[in-house]
Amino acid sequence: MDSFLLLYFFFCCAYGAAIIVPVARILKRVGITPWVSVLALVPIINLLGLWLFAFNPWPSDSAQAESAAEWSEADKEKFRELMRQQ
Repeated sequence: MDSFLLLYFFFCCAYGAAIIVPVARILKRVGITPWVSVLALVPIINLLGLWLFAFNPWPSDSAQAESAAEWSEADKEKFRELMRQQ
């Protein structure tokens, strides 16, 4: 019986590490403290956190929008040429 409990404890620790480590790395890259990854083990909280995480604005969204809004000199010149043709 003791070996079964030891094996069960090892399995629970391995399962927890397999969940917490990748979630912590993802949260760290986004700029959220990795300690929040412990909540990924709580059944209902992990789904709620996943939905909040998915629909919050990402830091890359604002940088991508700013770079997409900027025109290069070639684009500006092409636009001027099109406007002259009208």
